[in-house]
Amino acid sequence: MGLKEKRIIQAFQNDLFPALETEINTAAGYTVPLSISWNTLMEDRFSHLYNDTFPKIYFLPLVEAFKAICVDDMGVQLLKAGLKNVIIVNENNEHNLERAITFEEGVLKIDHSPIMNADNVEGKTARITSLLEDKLEEFAEGTEEVATSQTENKQQEAKETTKVDIEELYNQSFVISNEKQEIFSEMVEGLDWSCDMLEGKLTYGEDKVFDIQVLGTYSQNEKSWLWAWANTQSGIPEKFLQTALAVKAIGEAYQIEDFTTPKKELDSDPGVYFSTIASAMAKESCYVPLVFKGLVVYVTITSEEADSKARTSPALICSHFTMVAANYTFPHKYSLYFYLKGKGYEVELPGNNIVAKKGDDQILGIFDLKGRLMKISNSKITV
Repeated sequence: MGLKEKRIIQAFQNDLFPALETEINTAAGYTVPLSISWNTLMEDRFSHLYNDTFPKIYFLPLVEAFKAICVDDMGVQLLKAGLKNVIIVNENNEHNLERAITFEEGVLKIDHSPIMNADNVEGKTARITSLLEDKLEEFAEGTEEVATSQTENKQQEAKETTKVDIEELYNQSFVISNEKQEIFSEMVEGLDWSCDMLEGKLTYGEDKVFDIQVLGTYSQNEKSWLWAWANTQSGIPEKFLQTALAVKAIGEAYQIEDFTTPKKELDSDPGVYFSTIASAMAKESCYVPLVFKGLVVYVTITSEEADSKARTSPALICSHFTMVAANYTFPHKYSLYFYLKGKGYEVELPGNNIVAKKGDDQILGIFDLKGRLMKISNSKITV
């Protein structure tokens, strides 16, 4: 492999693979063990196609197959119990699916050319799904302990789960959260507020009343953050702690210490950072920092009015992303991928670009080699 190919594959690993890995783990319901021989995934004459072909050949079929298997808890548990490893390699430049994709002794092996037969995503998905259904069913029939060992499995998974960088979750959440904050700010601009923590209500003006969830507090005097689920002294009803508890569960699943430590001493307020992730991942309407004397209380709100104002037209989505990209520092390509997925688009990664489709609408994002936005545009798909 020459220097050019190495750089292209390294760029794919840095810019595109993290989002694909997240999709795989989300579809499976746990962190899937992946063994990828990157140095074998090469075809000297066609390295410029890797950003398009790698997802279609190696990763998107895994996502769709895992979705098909994990439609219920039984499927998730069988996959966890039966799938020991996923090996991705190119040893034989194979493109015949029966020879290229195998599942033996708990190891799913994709030994496929990095270029040939790339567009047949459905065929690869069907092959993987069929193999897993057949083999996992055999495993279930021969193992009586699957149902009774779930607790042990979870404990072992907790030890083995690969840590997810909190920055990755933040970058996935940032653009959609920014949109939610902008919409809510316009709704309540200039209005005074009052909050009843025990009733779980936040009121703006005379008639704008919102249901809240309490995330946590930052004490400006103590320079400390306290998660709401750990704030036993305030007597917050548990029904208003569900989003905070959901964030804690995310922290436990991905070993994110910031989400599982009850109290942290911090010189600067992390509330906006934490709330950006929480409001996006919990699909809340937005978050609100409520400033009292020496204390900032962070809450999320639920609002049908705010949700109804979400950007849905491609032109507004493009406009919003352009504005955010111009004013904030974040990984443009990575964040746009998740922003469009959150909007219900089917997202592809041809070359160094992003193509997203939803019905007749299409959004194109063009990036430089460092993943920075050069242009984003929308159009109608012509048939």
